[in-house]
Amino acid sequence: MGLNSSMSYNFSGSVCSWKGMHCDTKKENLIGLKASSLGLSGIIPDTTIGKLAKLQSLDLSNNKITALPSDIWSLGSLKWLNLSSNQISGSLPNNVGNFGLLEVIDLSGNNFSGEIPATITSLLSLQVLNLAGNGFEWCIPRGILNCKALVSVDLSSNRLNGSLPDGFGAAFPKLKTLNLARNEIHGLDTDFAELMSLTSLNISRNLFKGSVMGVFQGQLKVIDLSMNQLQGHISKVQFNSTYKWSHLVYLDLSENQLSGEISLNLSQAQNLRHLNLAYNRFAIQKFPRIEMLLGLEYLNLSKTNLIGHIPSLANKSLKVLDVSHNNLSGEIPVSLLEKLPLMERYNFSYNNLTLCALGFSPETFKTAFYGSSNSCPIAANPVLIERRGNGHKGLKLALALTLSTVCLLAGLLILAFGCRRKSRKWVVKQPSYKEEQHISGPFSFQTDSTTWVADVKQATSVPVVIFEKPLLNITFADLLSATSNFDRGTLLAEGKFGPVYRGFLPGGIHVAVKVLVHGSTLTDQEAARELEYLGRIKHPNLVPLTGYCLAGDQRIAIYDYMENGNLQNLLHDLPLGVQATEDWSNDTWVEDNNGIQNVGSEGLLTTWAFRHKIALGTARALAFLHHGCSPPIIHRDVKASSVYLDLNLEPRLSDFGLAKIFGTDLEDEIARSSPKSDIYCFGVVLFELITGRKPIGDDYPEEQETNLVSWVRGLVRKNQGSKAIDPKIRDTGPDYQMEEALKIGYLCTADIPSKRPSMQQIVGLL
Repeated sequence: MGLNSSMSYNFSGSVCSWKGMHCDTKKENLIGLKASSLGLSGIIPDTTIGKLAKLQSLDLSNNKITALPSDIWSLGSLKWLNLSSNQISGSLPNNVGNFGLLEVIDLSGNNFSGEIPATITSLLSLQVLNLAGNGFEWCIPRGILNCKALVSVDLSSNRLNGSLPDGFGAAFPKLKTLNLARNEIHGLDTDFAELMSLTSLNISRNLFKGSVMGVFQGQLKVIDLSMNQLQGHISKVQFNSTYKWSHLVYLDLSENQLSGEISLNLSQAQNLRHLNLAYNRFAIQKFPRIEMLLGLEYLNLSKTNLIGHIPSLANKSLKVLDVSHNNLSGEIPVSLLEKLPLMERYNFSYNNLTLCALGFSPETFKTAFYGSSNSCPIAANPVLIERRGNGHKGLKLALALTLSTVCLLAGLLILAFGCRRKSRKWVVKQPSYKEEQHISGPFSFQTDSTTWVADVKQATSVPVVIFEKPLLNITFADLLSATSNFDRGTLLAEGKFGPVYRGFLPGGIHVAVKVLVHGSTLTDQEAARELEYLGRIKHPNLVPLTGYCLAGDQRIAIYDYMENGNLQNLLHDLPLGVQATEDWSNDTWVEDNNGIQNVGSEGLLTTWAFRHKIALGTARALAFLHHGCSPPIIHRDVKASSVYLDLNLEPRLSDFGLAKIFGTDLEDEIARSSPKSDIYCFGVVLFELITGRKPIGDDYPEEQETNLVSWVRGLVRKNQGSKAIDPKIRDTGPDYQMEEALKIGYLCTADIPSKRPSMQQIVGLL
């Protein structure tokens, strides 16, 4: 057991006078020991703390203790135990049941694993139970129902699964705080209906189903039901007459499957400070009336199907506002624009809004108002002023635009005639598997680089899970039909994790089917749980996981199809101006500062603005995986071919979270288990975007036997980064921006991982 040498203690005199020591009134027995934040490390030896037979309170929190003495469980008088924020690992012994008088136990922030001991049933006096931030597994033990004195329970950020014990709600008449967030617990909203003393409920990032109606009851002030599978019309909540909306301070229903119109009893929720309804399936509706919520500080209505105009929003306390990914239109009220500089965060992107952006930097306009129109007159438009430059540049720009228009018209004429001659329709081949479903497996398939086998006897007996459409009866036979029996003609790519095929599932669902050909050590149940977890991870710059199929030893991931291919194809594999077989979009659009202009897909990557957009979107995706997921998700295979462009030309990162399911050897897992490896790979992609060169295989006249990273880093060190810029984008944007981006890539590819910035920092830099 080690003690931080910087700590100085005077051990002379009575023990009762020492700092952190508390004795009984007779000064005979030590009843309280507080040794938090002392830098204690290692294993606590036996016959030390265990000898303090009368000890009632023990606080060893915020140290680096790795193991407890075996005789600690003999402290039968203990009422208060705090071991939080240490490094204690292994299972929690059944001996914890010896603490019959225990009122508070806090083991949060350690590395405990295994089951929560059933002997917890003996802790009849327990009022506070905090096991958050560990690795506890399996179900919550039924014995917890005997702890009827509980006032606060925090089991968040573990690996608990299964359902809550029967009678959970009725067992705790005094329970005020319940936190089960970030587990894999499933159940119904009605599981909490009888917790009438509850004031705070957090069940976010679990697998709860049902409506939300059963939750709104009693004394609840804080309600977080986000990232579950709750369904039904949200309007039903207002008919729960027993709930007092005036109690509500915090409400988060985001990332569920709620429908209907947002018609909560907001007029009665005058104390509401935080409201998040983002990413649900609400009906198309106008902006909800929130003017009565005068104390509201946080409002997120992103992707809630809003239409029409944004009201003035008289809420003076508002600090965070997100209305992105809707179909709002019209002018953003001037009174609201004037409040934005005082807010901490705001986002109006992906709507059809108009504003005069005077007072906002070009960077803010691009990020917080993406897709909006700038209605400022030319003389007051900061974006246009920045672009005006001198007269010669304006003349050159006019000439270039005229010439481009002529070329574009000629190109459109050629394209029109060409399309008439060889217009193609994507016919979904319906192979004989529908007719020959009696044929038994296993089924074997070949690609250019591998052979994989679906070891199933009957194709119709293996279900395919589609998250958004759980009632669809889709089987492996439908996958065979959709991909023409996984024919090479439907093969889109072959990557580290396996081949990817294109197909249409029943119901017209256009998908990319990825076969994880290298089996993992996960059982079918574990793989399904992991895939369902990945299916709940949503971000505008991630390729959504639509569903999955477990066909024998093969794990098959099903993604939304990305219409505009991946960055590898667009940047390296295809000469600009040549349309790929996989790229069938006829019209694509690229953003300009004041609108959009129609260009062919072959011209997408010939502007710096578009390449910067791809870099920033990819960085945001990785920042979300590293900093917005708990536990953080390390991609482990960031490269140009894993960055896709969707129908709206938004960059989306694919293949996140597959490493665990795919299965890798231990050495590779250890070597690539840090977010810093993702950051290095992102730096390589950033170099590719700016230089137009491949990571390896391209020639460098100045040097021999080099690669992209060493070449660019050498130029940046010599302050000659401009030499690396791709000639195709050199005159499409400010050179200094491209050189600054090269410097960001330089930081990302530092040889020492600790010197690389975090993805959050990279997003800020970009």
